[in-house]
Amino acid sequence: MREQSLEILSDGLKLRAVLHAPAVASWPLVILCHGFLSHKDSLKYRRLAQVFAQESMATVRFDFRGCGESEGLLSESSISRRWRDLQRVLEKSLSLEGFDGRLGLLGSSLGGYLALLEASHNSKIRCTVVWSTPSHLTELAKRLPQVSQVEFSQECLEDLLTVELLPRIKNVEKVLIVHGEKDQQVPPDHASRLYEVLNEPKALHILEGADHRFSASEWREEAISLTIGWFKRFL
Repeated sequence: MREQSLEILSDGLKLRAVLHAPAVASWPLVILCHGFLSHKDSLKYRRLAQVFAQESMATVRFDFRGCGESEGLLSESSISRRWRDLQRVLEKSLSLEGFDGRLGLLGSSLGGYLALLEASHNSKIRCTVVWSTPSHLTELAKRLPQVSQVEFSQECLEDLLTVELLPRIKNVEKVLIVHGEKDQQVPPDHASRLYEVLNEPKALHILEGADHRFSASEWREEAISLTIGWFKRFL
C-alpha cells in the first residue's frame, strides 16, 4: 500500500488528506468522510484505508475545515461549507494517477449526511455507504451546546435546519446504510427513514447491540465487512 499526503484548497483554506493506494496499476477510489467532531486520523479511518487497499481499492481520508490538520475554524464549519470541502476533495481525486474512474463515498454520522447530499446530484458517484447517519439535523441543533464547547456561527446553526437531506435523495440508489441498534446519538429510526426514501438498489443493516461509534471491535469489523462487500458489488 502506498500513502501520499494531499493538500486541497477549499475557499482558500488548506485541507489535509491522505491517499492510500493499493499496489496495482489502476484502482477504484472511495472518499472517506468523517463525522462532526471527528478527524481523518482516527483508528476507524486508518483501519478502513488498510482493508480497502487489501481489496485493491484506494481511499482518500481527509479533514473537513476546522478539524484535524485542516485550516479553518470549527465554529464556522457549516454544513454548506463542509459540503464544498467534500466537492473540492472529489475534484482533486479525479486527477489522481491510477484512478480508474470508479468513485464511491463512505461517510460516518454527519459525514454520511454530506456523502448523501453529494450523491444526490453528482453522477460520478457510483455507490455510497453511510454509517450511523441522521436523516435530519434538528436534534443535533438542539443538542449543540452539550455536544461541543465551541460556539458555532449563526450560519452553522441555520444550516443544521435548512440544508435538508430527505427531499434530495429520492432518486439516489446503490446506498448501504449501517446503523447501531443502541445508537443513542442518532436513533435507528433515522436509518429507517433514509431507507424508505432512497431508491433501489439499497440495503439497511442494523448492528445488534452497537452504539453510535461502533466502539467494539466486532461491531466495527462487521460494518467494514458489509461495506467492502457493497463496494465490491457496485463500484
